[in-house]
Amino acid sequence: MPVRRRDQVYLWLRDHPLVVDSLLAGSLFFVLGFAGWPVFFDPYALSLSGDVLVPSLTFGVNQALYTVGTPLVSAGLILPLALRRVRPEWTGFLVFSTAFLQWLFAIPIQASQIGVLIALHALAAYGRRWAARTGLVLSLIAAPLAVARYVITFDTAVPVAIGIVALVLAAWAVGDLQRVRRQQLDGLREHAHRLEVEREQEARLAAADERARIAREMHDVVAHSLSVVIAQADGGRYAANDDPKAAVRACTTISQTGRSALTEMRRLLGVLRTEDGDVRAPAPGLANLDDLVAGIQDSGLPVRFTTTGTVRPVSSGIELAIYRIVQEALTNVLKHAGPDATAEVRLDWTPAGLLLSITDDGRGAAADSSLRNEAAGAGNGIPGMSERAALYGGKLQAGPVLGGGFVVRARIPYLTTETMNQ
Repeated sequence: MPVRRRDQVYLWLRDHPLVVDSLLAGSLFFVLGFAGWPVFFDPYALSLSGDVLVPSLTFGVNQALYTVGTPLVSAGLILPLALRRVRPEWTGFLVFSTAFLQWLFAIPIQASQIGVLIALHALAAYGRRWAARTGLVLSLIAAPLAVARYVITFDTAVPVAIGIVALVLAAWAVGDLQRVRRQQLDGLREHAHRLEVEREQEARLAAADERARIAREMHDVVAHSLSVVIAQADGGRYAANDDPKAAVRACTTISQTGRSALTEMRRLLGVLRTEDGDVRAPAPGLANLDDLVAGIQDSGLPVRFTTTGTVRPVSSGIELAIYRIVQEALTNVLKHAGPDATAEVRLDWTPAGLLLSITDDGRGAAADSSLRNEAAGAGNGIPGMSERAALYGGKLQAGPVLGGGFVVRARIPYLTTETMNQ
């Protein structure tokens, strides 16, 4: 989102407090100097009378303090304001020290006294709490001392003291309110930053989950298809001399399997390329199990597929999980069961849930050793099947069968789309 020019100026002023405050302090000091250090109360210009609370010094000393002390006091009250936001405690110390020396030597009150109020405001707004409270206490104590030093009559002392106290309290209160508002804005910015960090973390986690899901899908597709291709290629090579037609059939199966794998890969990569997440082809489900079994049979592995019980509607995610489990299990049979092995896929629709079993009469324990070694490496076979079953509240067991063979059993409860949404 583009930032407006006015906002850019504001951000620059906020991010460069020393430059801004130095310019303001220098400008204020120049204006007051150009105006001739305007004096409001000059006790040395007054003649002695019974109403004078503190007697003046000799005329020569008075003139020196007026001529030299006035611009020095103005500088001490105004120039430290350049540090009012970056070093508010130092600003308060320098300004209050200058004001104390001014009071001690009875140097005239001038327009630059506004620097005391600005320094007090800076302590309340930007300084530490102890510094802000100390500045308030010192300013309240200084009010009657200033009245005693500079006010001539007792009749005007009380209203002047009240006015000074009111200005002190107003400056401190405005600074304290500014501190509270700045803290609130800092809290809002911190909260917004935390929300942004959380959104980024959630996005990274979602991307990681999606990559893991796509990796499992690609593993299932590639491993299954390559196993079929390898089995057909080996069979066609051995049968080429005795039965050329068998070699042709093997090549046909390899071609069909390759095209099917390419379609699946395009579907998965299409999810990555499409911003709105539209899938180019529907995900496989229970209706595709017959085609899957037929493809495995064409690869040379006899497979029997049976279904019992009353079919119930389940979510598309469960259908995809069942399809991938059957695909992975039959692929493992092709790779590890050995020659002359047969397999059976059984799908039982029971009242408690869907029972799936894939059994074969191959090498059994040897196949289990191969699968475990594969799982310990970079493979996604049995762990991937277990994750798919657990994703929908199910369990999967895989292991050799007594007497030979290998079995994969999965139990998945009925989770319809409405139940999953709940």
